[in-house]
Amino acid sequence: MKIRCYLLVFALIISLSSPRYALSQDTTISLPLVKGGIYDRPYLFRPSSRVAIGGYAETMVRSEYEEGIFENVSFEARRFNIFLFSSISNLIKMTSELEFEHGTEEIKLETALIDVQFYEEFNLRGGILLSPLGKFNLAHDSPRNEFNDRPLVSTTITPGTLSEAGFGFYGSLYPFGDHRMTYETYLVNGLNDNIILAGDGTSIPSGRPTAFEEDNNGSPSFVGRLAWMPVFGGELGVSLHTGLYNTFRKEGLVVDSKRRLTIMVIDGEYQWGEATFQGEYARARIEIPTSLTGLFAETQQGFYGQAMYIVWRKVLPMFPKSSLSIGGRYDYVDFDTAVRGDDVRRLSVVTSLRLVPETVLKLDYQHSWIFDRLNNQTRAAVIQFGIATYF
Repeated sequence: MKIRCYLLVFALIISLSSPRYALSQDTTISLPLVKGGIYDRPYLFRPSSRVAIGGYAETMVRSEYEEGIFENVSFEARRFNIFLFSSISNLIKMTSELEFEHGTEEIKLETALIDVQFYEEFNLRGGILLSPLGKFNLAHDSPRNEFNDRPLVSTTITPGTLSEAGFGFYGSLYPFGDHRMTYETYLVNGLNDNIILAGDGTSIPSGRPTAFEEDNNGSPSFVGRLAWMPVFGGELGVSLHTGLYNTFRKEGLVVDSKRRLTIMVIDGEYQWGEATFQGEYARARIEIPTSLTGLFAETQQGFYGQAMYIVWRKVLPMFPKSSLSIGGRYDYVDFDTAVRGDDVRRLSVVTSLRLVPETVLKLDYQHSWIFDRLNNQTRAAVIQFGIATYF
């Protein structure tokens, strides 16, 4: 079934790019095979300036070690994402992203939203949206990320690439001269019971809803982000996601107590010459059943900080915009602040070569110190080389 979906999307892309269905006013489009079918949709008859198709791809090779013992070498086509954008009118936009992860192991609609733009300060958004829970969740495309792996805190404390169905508002403000402030605020379905039901221990990423899933408790969650971009550069953001996550009512009957999940994130980014610094801190509070107290975590936290420096521009003559960068990142996540162990610390170093701004080659090494709930330590290492590009 997944292969069929992949082939269908691929065939649609090819058809859109073929001369027969070229998106221009001068092209004569033949009658569709099926009226109202996939080649009889309004966007095929619009000027090309109103429709855009793109995406990005990422592939890599990875070698793992644990306690100094070689584990395996594997090649992976990690991601293939397709973007579709349409300018329905000057003030109405639609954008979507279809993601294929690990070949076709996971296929999901990551984004599918409609924007109605009233003013710069106030706009309406609805659909399947990327939750503004930290800067990285909003800007996580692999070609933009200098490291092969995403930060631990952005994949284990805040659910990586968290998409939720909802409605809300966004805009930009200038309260202090040219100092810019942006906001996003939405009501969404929120996370679900799998936070504590998916396996051993508290796992916030396990509570991610599927894109078209109904709210499991009929009580919307709130998510929002406020960011400040001063005139001297950089960005500082504060995010909040809070709401009831468990199913407490079925068919009108109360079956459980209401339990809340709250995640707070602070993120920052600053560029100084050829150096770029960025980081993110997240803290989560999870209300759990009394029977699980002491066994499941009620508070989790983590952060990452990284620095990148461009050491050589125009490194390859055949690529005039090429640049060579080096950098490092430190990750820390604590899966239960009430115990001494149950945390992971990771140090990563990377060399990245950008052939063009849209394409990057990455070679990185990461060393991890993993502690179980009894504070027993395991050490692991990974060497990986990858390439990511927009198209």
